[in-house]
Amino acid sequence: MKTVSITLLAGLAAVQAAPSPAVQTFTPSPGNFPAKGDGDYAGGIFSIPLSQLGQYAGSGTGTPTENPGSGQKTSGSGPYPAQMITDSSLPGHTIIAPKTPPGGNLSMPFIAWGNGACTLSTAPYQNFLVEIASHGYVIAADGLPSGGGASQSKVQDMRDSLEWAFAGKAAKYGNIDLTKVATAGHSCGGQEAMSVAYHDERVKRIMMFNIAIFQDDRRYLLQEIKVPVAYFIGGKSDMGYQGSSRDYPLLPSGLPKLLANLDTGHGGTYSATNGGKFGKAAVNYLEWQFRDNATAKAVILDPNSANSLVKDKWTVQSANWS
Repeated sequence: MKTVSITLLAGLAAVQAAPSPAVQTFTPSPGNFPAKGDGDYAGGIFSIPLSQLGQYAGSGTGTPTENPGSGQKTSGSGPYPAQMITDSSLPGHTIIAPKTPPGGNLSMPFIAWGNGACTLSTAPYQNFLVEIASHGYVIAADGLPSGGGASQSKVQDMRDSLEWAFAGKAAKYGNIDLTKVATAGHSCGGQEAMSVAYHDERVKRIMMFNIAIFQDDRRYLLQEIKVPVAYFIGGKSDMGYQGSSRDYPLLPSGLPKLLANLDTGHGGTYSATNGGKFGKAAVNYLEWQFRDNATAKAVILDPNSANSLVKDKWTVQSANWS
């Protein structure tokens, strides 16, 4: 399988040759909210055009202390061995799901995923996404396992994943619980995830990996986020660090929120075996949120729990959880 870098800068050489995108058509001022999260470039209304990336890409400082490297490909550590496949009923996407639908009455939440740099290759995230799916989740990711050329995904690509699931086409992979839907993504894919969730009541959780808003004049849009947001950031050397630190206090009053930092830099631990520490954090967050698992909640919120994120060297801020 082709190896692809998983930073926001991944694939930029290929996409920089594309025509310059048009400027957003909405006026960024408080109270003037666009109806939908679509934008004229990858990542949607919470993102920036590639022409502006240079202003922000070097915003991280310091050298990461965590260096996970590449790990082994497995079927995940969860009870439902998972795989990454394509499905003709959702062209241009990758499905990550248990190889055999779980038996009994287990229902599976649904996740729509976006890749770093909004690339159309899920290959760099195989270990991470398979790990999540092995715990009983169905994921539809932008792009194909082998990549998709020089193009970038747009908001509609992730929205297509939601439309596919809500049309019942994910049911072949098991009992899908469409009351438990998250949008998630790394870097530009995370901005896409927030843009898709914006004004879409079907989305119940937003997971932002190594990213937040870059531009100060876009932060007013956070007022329209109505569901819990979790940021998983790579420390001070991550270009998402400053933005997430600014976004976190600006989310609506009373909204449950999480900001966790591990000093990995922008690349996280996605390619480590079973997604490494980012895989562990994502699984426990999802198990807490969608299955009300008290042990998983303790991993996230209780620094004294046996397997807490804090003991894994994460720093964790949280607010408004019951």
